[in-house]
Amino acid sequence: MPPQRSKTVESLLAGAERAFAERGFHGASIGYICQCAGRTTGAFYSNYDSKVKLFLDVFRRHSDRTAEGVEQALAAVDTSRDPAAALAAVFAGVADRVLDERWLSLTMEFRLMAIRDAEAAGALAEHEEQFNGRVGAALDAVYARIGRRPVLPGPLMAALLGAMIRGVRLDRGFHQASGGAVPLDRAALERALHGLLAPSP
Repeated sequence: MPPQRSKTVESLLAGAERAFAERGFHGASIGYICQCAGRTTGAFYSNYDSKVKLFLDVFRRHSDRTAEGVEQALAAVDTSRDPAAALAAVFAGVADRVLDERWLSLTMEFRLMAIRDAEAAGALAEHEEQFNGRVGAALDAVYARIGRRPVLPGPLMAALLGAMIRGVRLDRGFHQASGGAVPLDRAALERALHGLLAPSP
């Protein structure tokens, strides 16, 4: 990719991340994305032929940052103590920090759209497989260090944890919006995850 195009794409990605977070996938027009990016619509169409493809690049970038953070946290787990407690703390932290309300809403909006859009569904499924493979490999490495096996292979465990965390955050979001008590606070989530992440005998 030529340096100038790389700079343009980076501006579009940054502007799109802001626009999507503010207005959602459907609410963020190409014009508003370009306004946030400080670029023209011509620059957009020179690099992308659809808003879906731009969103997928934004989604991958956000997910890559998440995967890198999880990999680093898992590599630092102290396996001389209770590894399940340390792993539970890592993933409870992901639920607290990574999926803020705006990004969660955007992710759920896109997942619902993907159910009805074959292009988005295929790209999302491919991305999820790669993401779960990365996190799963990092999980398997933790269990390998203690010479034990997880209840599920790492990639399947990563898929399950991702689905659980999204569901927990979704429920927390509408309870918070209603002013009600938040179910499955961090302490409860850590207890549940501890049981799931305990190594097999």
